[in-house]
Amino acid sequence: MRYGSISLALLCLFASNSFAALEVINPEEERRLTQIEDQFDIDALLISVNNKFTQHNKKAFDIEELVEKIESEKLSYDMLITDLPKKIIAKDNLPQVYKQIESTVNKIDELETRSVQESAALEAENTEILAEYNAINSKRTEQSKQLFKLKTDITNRLIGDLSKSSSSLPVNINGSTECSKYQSITECLKESKSFILTNTRNESPFLNDKSVLLSYEVVDANMNMNGNLNYKVAMKFKPSYNNKIDQLLNERLGLSSAMITLVSNVPADWFVNGVKIGTGKELFHEIPLGKHGILASYQSKDKSSVENIEGNGVFNYTFDSSGSTLRKTNNTESPRVAAESPKGEIKQKPKAKYTLMADQTSIKETKEPEAKKSLSDRGYEYFMGVTPSNKKQNFEFTNEPVEK
Repeated sequence: MRYGSISLALLCLFASNSFAALEVINPEEERRLTQIEDQFDIDALLISVNNKFTQHNKKAFDIEELVEKIESEKLSYDMLITDLPKKIIAKDNLPQVYKQIESTVNKIDELETRSVQESAALEAENTEILAEYNAINSKRTEQSKQLFKLKTDITNRLIGDLSKSSSSLPVNINGSTECSKYQSITECLKESKSFILTNTRNESPFLNDKSVLLSYEVVDANMNMNGNLNYKVAMKFKPSYNNKIDQLLNERLGLSSAMITLVSNVPADWFVNGVKIGTGKELFHEIPLGKHGILASYQSKDKSSVENIEGNGVFNYTFDSSGSTLRKTNNTESPRVAAESPKGEIKQKPKAKYTLMADQTSIKETKEPEAKKSLSDRGYEYFMGVTPSNKKQNFEFTNEPVEK
């Protein structure tokens, strides 16, 4: 027997004429939820602070470059001081040397003063940004409190309604299935009953596999000559509060979490709502459902967005690092340094590649001259200073034919 599709009429879930409709969230609770969401809307705040955080990271990178420049100037100063005694002894343009030392000292002082000022400003800005993120998190915390309060009220209502002795859940189904042409309608319906009950329990949030069936009646059924059976079934269950309702409430109120995957083509620093969660090309992070600011930072570049997390997902931030100088870190290496040969090592030029025809041609052109050169060299090496005594020796020594 093959089952067809079953359409469940679960939109109007009611117990009796004297019992209100069974709803996971009723209109009044929907109104309260909308009010909470409007009161704690943080979209604009997240966008603003994320933009500030991006600029903040760029300033931090500029200060790092400034510190490197200071170190470079100090090295120049050390070299000038080291060479100063030689310059004094040689009396080699001393005024210019002193002037260069003075200029280097002034430049170092200027850069260090600038570094201190910009670092202090950056620290103050960092404090301000963290305060904004903390304010957002405080709003989230207060929102969560109100949402949990709303969930508690919804749960209490549902448990109170469903626990009443008069509560029941009528379910009417119009379905079809395919039976054997040799089966009776009664036999086919009997075999279909288990499937109908299981499917009904799975579809309704108020039912589970332990829900009690109060009544089951086939209202109408007809089968054609090909064995296609259409039926109408009226059932009644005892509803109950179960894990499916709890899950639906968590998802609707944004009280459950999701696992997100953060992916980049470079080992980026990852921040969620201003808090660093790790570094790498791929990170996994559990996060509450709702809106969050995600930022990936690599060198002086940032990618950020405000995402509404409704379930597990992958967020990919791609950086264009072509032609840029990479920042030196503990676990990364500048491609320029990696490409250079070690100190003292001489790079070998790659050998030219030839086709088979080119190889044969080059052999043909060079083989004979090379042979002559080798023979003449051998004669020069072994017979230098020896005068040939006859024509045969003259030929062997010089490889030149003798005139007859």
